[in-house]
Amino acid sequence: MTYCSLARTRRLATGAALLLTSGALAACDSLLSADAPSRILAETLLEPSNATVLVSGAVADFECAFGNYVLSTGTIADEFSDAQANAATWDIDRRSSNPTSALYATGGCGGFGVYTPVSVARFQGDQALKLLTQWTDAQVPGRNGLIARAAAYAGYSHILLGEGFCSAAVDLGPELTPAQVFALAEARFTTAINTAGVPDSIRYMALIGRARARINQGKRPEAAADAALVPNGFVLNARTTAAAGRAENRLFRVNNTSGTVTVDSQFRNLTIGGVPDPRVPVVDAGRGGSLPAVRLWSQGKYTSLTAPIPIATWREALLIRAEVAGGQTAVQLINQLRSRFPALPAFASTDEATIQAQVQEERRRELFLEGHRLYDTIRFNVPLRPPAGAAFPNGGGTYGTNKCLPLPDIERLNNPNIARTG
Repeated sequence: MTYCSLARTRRLATGAALLLTSGALAACDSLLSADAPSRILAETLLEPSNATVLVSGAVADFECAFGNYVLSTGTIADEFSDAQANAATWDIDRRSSNPTSALYATGGCGGFGVYTPVSVARFQGDQALKLLTQWTDAQVPGRNGLIARAAAYAGYSHILLGEGFCSAAVDLGPELTPAQVFALAEARFTTAINTAGVPDSIRYMALIGRARARINQGKRPEAAADAALVPNGFVLNARTTAAAGRAENRLFRVNNTSGTVTVDSQFRNLTIGGVPDPRVPVVDAGRGGSLPAVRLWSQGKYTSLTAPIPIATWREALLIRAEVAGGQTAVQLINQLRSRFPALPAFASTDEATIQAQVQEERRRELFLEGHRLYDTIRFNVPLRPPAGAAFPNGGGTYGTNKCLPLPDIERLNNPNIARTG
């Protein structure tokens, strides 16, 4: 008696989705053939009884992707700089990533990968939201709360795609500009906000997210109106744990523990009127990084592998209001934030250009290592430092011009609705 089988597995990993298909046993001239499937089909899990698990999974995927995003985009935007002799990461710090660069495009959770982790989180959030809108309250207890949560986290996944990438794609669709992605984010946040019975924590999270999406689109009055509805003191964090590498605080691991990156010189020893700024706690670690020749400067904002990372905060909401209002309203809001630290002097000015410049500087400090700096350099046209063409000290070559990451080939070559280039 002979046996034969043919299994075919095709995996398509793109920014639009991760699609898994498994093949069946092929016919053959044997006396006996058998089919012994080794995989659980995704369709069998997409049931109303699993609604809570699906949303929790989407949140966990976002939290992992978010840690990667803050690390990688912070390194591009010079919150961090390279401190190791690993050529794979040089393009990130050197601002020279291109569509063929594997690290940012296909790297998974637990490192510098961005496009695939964020796209997986986006897909999972949107899929959970779509399914929940098809199911009924009778099938899913607490359905409205799950809808709001899935929509809010899907919205933030779109924010990361729009802010971090020069263009993106969703569900094998056409190439989208950041503005188009922000519009999709705004729609998800609106769903979360308008869902009946939405928990306050998700509503405030979605209001901050929508304010962010709106100001990114130039909808300044609408952004300020959303931000004004967020109470002082509100914070929603990405959870972390030391029990799993993909869920630990990536910033503490890569900076404080492994020394893969060092805090960039632009964020060291920051003061206001000679007073050290406690919002940007950075210390000389007294040793070299992973590459001993590079001095290690350690951030103190996150003090362990289990330190949570803020996703949405009242501080961001106040800064959006300050940016839109300008004038003495902005001065008052800046000083409201500074008043948490009695040693910091108050800010005073009547010149609008000076006030707006200070709002941008307050964002740089208040939102240090929270995933905002890269898009702020785009939105406010912050000059590149070091400038393009300057020598890259660790791995040779010169600094590039990336202020956003290009759409990677993993998307362009696998998406039939995007034209191939080069």
